Amino acid sequence: MGRLFWKFFFFFWLAQLTAGLGVGLTFWLKDRAHEGAPAGVDLSPPAVFDVNAAAATLRHGGVAALRALLDEQRRLPGPPVFALDEQGRELFGRPVAPETQARVLRLASAAAPAEGPPGPVRRGVARAVAADGSAYVLFAPPSAQPGPPGAPSFAPPGPPPHPDDGDARPPPRSPLPFPPIPLLAGALVSLLFAALLAWYFAKPIRSLRAAFAGAADGRLGQRLALEMGGRRDELADLGRDFDRMAARLKSLMDGQRRLLHDVSHELRSPLARLQAAIGLLRQQPERGADLLARIERESVRMERLVSELLALSRLEAGMAGRLDEAVDLRELLDALVEDARFEAQAAARRVDYAAPEAAALAIRGNAELLHRALENVVRNALKHSPEGGRVSVELAPEAARAGYRIRVADGGAGVPEAELQAIFAPFYRSADGTAVDGYGLGLAITQRVVALHGGCIEAANRPGGGLCVSVFLPRLESGPASG
Repeated sequence: MGRLFWKFFFFFWLAQLTAGLGVGLTFWLKDRAHEGAPAGVDLSPPAVFDVNAAAATLRHGGVAALRALLDEQRRLPGPPVFALDEQGRELFGRPVAPETQARVLRLASAAAPAEGPPGPVRRGVARAVAADGSAYVLFAPPSAQPGPPGAPSFAPPGPPPHPDDGDARPPPRSPLPFPPIPLLAGALVSLLFAALLAWYFAKPIRSLRAAFAGAADGRLGQRLALEMGGRRDELADLGRDFDRMAARLKSLMDGQRRLLHDVSHELRSPLARLQAAIGLLRQQPERGADLLARIERESVRMERLVSELLALSRLEAGMAGRLDEAVDLRELLDALVEDARFEAQAAARRVDYAAPEAAALAIRGNAELLHRALENVVRNALKHSPEGGRVSVELAPEAARAGYRIRVADGGAGVPEAELQAIFAPFYRSADGTAVDGYGLGLAITQRVVALHGGCIEAANRPGGGLCVSVFLPRLESGPASG
């Protein structure tokens, strides 16, 4: 068990234990407070209300009205009210224990003045004075129950009866002891639930810790989705985020390994040819001009490969330079198509171009990067088109997505459907083994440039043969910058 488990365990258990102790102590103190009340006095709200009503009746209606009220109360359910005069005699002759009588009279003497309006009920006892000067102490005994008319009444509970008075009263209620057994049971139950709750939180965290440790050691194949089970909380979301992170890291590391392998493979061939040319130059100095030309061509190939790798690396690292220029997309494509047509003449290929008549189609970005990216697409289409073939370049606004779409289609053999996404990976080689000059970095660079400008690039085979590459770029809402 980790430290987090014990922290959760002790904090939740302490909270539940404190709550249980507080509730138990509250009831115990409340019972102790009732224990301190005068014996033989009912402190319930109905009893207090009836005592107040009886006191008001005596004050305003006299003894006769009080007698009628108490006689009526004896016939109704509820706590009966006893009335004691100053000599301790009960109004209806109902017996009252001497200890209770003395205690009630003592409390009544402090509850209200000898004359004047009665004071509030104090601890269930009130003293009231009638208009003729008759004073009575009113209270309700807790165990006295009303009986049918004419039934003898009995006194409230008090101390054990004296052997001579023959008054059988129940013994006084003992105070409620401090509840150790319920509190102990509550502590054990809270202990169990605190342990379960702490385990519920700590288990996925231990799995996350083990997965992160494995990732730090290079084991990126671990997944937490199965270990999280059916959880639907933040810890399960964290586990799914870890799975996505691990999958992404694995993909990046695999791509890095493939990139290193492909770079070494691409550099090995020209280096081998360079070494061979240098060896032949030493053995056959008379062939110096031809061999130097070979060395120059291989050096240019290596320089071009390194330049493209450097451009790809800078794009992936986010070092693309400024991307806030206002670029006229039509002007950029006009110049690009003109250059492509010049190159296409050597292979008897044709470049068709279609663009809207609008004066300017503005986007925001980096003109140099966009020119290089779109040039890669057009040159790639020229390379894959057969001699005498046709390359189509089309620029059209796309109102639904607030931007412009550029389609470049060739008349070549196309790409297998399973490899349409792979052509944007570095060093891609077609599965059909078609040999084309280049290193397979052009479309990879194009994809990253388009993504930096907030666009997207797609590839699809044409129904009549050939490949169509579609580039979408969002337009500049404010229009091109002036000047």
